[in-house]
Amino acid sequence: MSDLPLDLVEEILSRVPAASLKRLRSTCRRWNALLKDRRFNEKHFHKAPKESIVLMLKEYRVFPISVNLKVTPPSVDFKGALGYSHSNSEQVVITEVFHCDGLLLCTTNDDRLVVWNPCLGETKWIQLKVDYRRYVSIFALGYIQNNESCRSYKILWTWYSYDYNSSPPQRGLGFEIYEFSSDSSWRVLDDVNHDSVVNHNSIIRSGVSLKGNTYMLAYDIEENSKFLLMFDYTTERLKRLCLPHFQDVGEMDLSVREEQLSVLNWSRNTSKMEIWITNNFDTEATLLWKRVHLDSQCNCVRIFSSLYFDEEKKVVLYCNVKDGETSKKVVYIIGEDDGHYIEIPFVKSIKIERLQLIHTTRWYSLIFNYVPSLFQIQ
Repeated sequence: MSDLPLDLVEEILSRVPAASLKRLRSTCRRWNALLKDRRFNEKHFHKAPKESIVLMLKEYRVFPISVNLKVTPPSVDFKGALGYSHSNSEQVVITEVFHCDGLLLCTTNDDRLVVWNPCLGETKWIQLKVDYRRYVSIFALGYIQNNESCRSYKILWTWYSYDYNSSPPQRGLGFEIYEFSSDSSWRVLDDVNHDSVVNHNSIIRSGVSLKGNTYMLAYDIEENSKFLLMFDYTTERLKRLCLPHFQDVGEMDLSVREEQLSVLNWSRNTSKMEIWITNNFDTEATLLWKRVHLDSQCNCVRIFSSLYFDEEKKVVLYCNVKDGETSKKVVYIIGEDDGHYIEIPFVKSIKIERLQLIHTTRWYSLIFNYVPSLFQIQ
């Protein structure tokens, strides 16, 4: 291929999956320069086949998992954890993960954030504020498209504060932003909530990333209602969107796959699931797919994360906490015809036990669809 015109080489390589393409970075200087070009990265993201990987946060590490739907009952197998450590070779303790187009935003136990591209092995560490632990915090990663080939990444920090000394107790809600391009300190967003789409009585849950923006579920305590929030990283403002009209509002979660946003609702009263999907984001989330009822007999505490896994077979993969004398973290594979599940073995990490962090640092199970990308961390 060395004799081919560069534009033809670019067109060919833009159709090669990222996981295969990264091996070529060390074979040719010209190719290495091309693979680092932001314009090519954007072109590759839209043209290359999306080789999805299912990842799970389990025991402070990120594991690829293999799901076999061709056997009865379906099976889930864990592969080796994705490797990442400090320069001193100590294992990084990851407590939360947010995914955005091949980049992982990880919250660690040492009050720092790390943005990580597992495909390229690149990382960027970001220091949190000194008083970070005073708040209940949610972090999300997004970007603005400056032009056709340049993305400018930002991190949204949503935090809550509680004052139990006041009567009645007061809640505070705030938003701050971190911009990669300026590499500056956190900036308070004063006008993010200009339309009063949320108030101090709102509880916002961690969300998902789609086309650079963040979508989050929110709950209004006073109104006893749930709604969808979208944070636009260009305008740095929130927008309130409508959720589908569920028959029985229960536990909800969001997932993203192939530029489609899925809303999952699980009813405690009927043990049924509804899934709605939209890919129209110019209006208030016009739903383009019919409801799917999934009859589940699982007794759950809370849905931590869901993944609409197979549209043809109408199968959902999600992880949860199982009720009982002792809580168990469980992976469920729920189909339209039957409700079967397998359990995740809880194995404590030797490294975590040695650092005596297993009793002081919480981790939540999280399953998400991951597509490797060539996007570089600024």
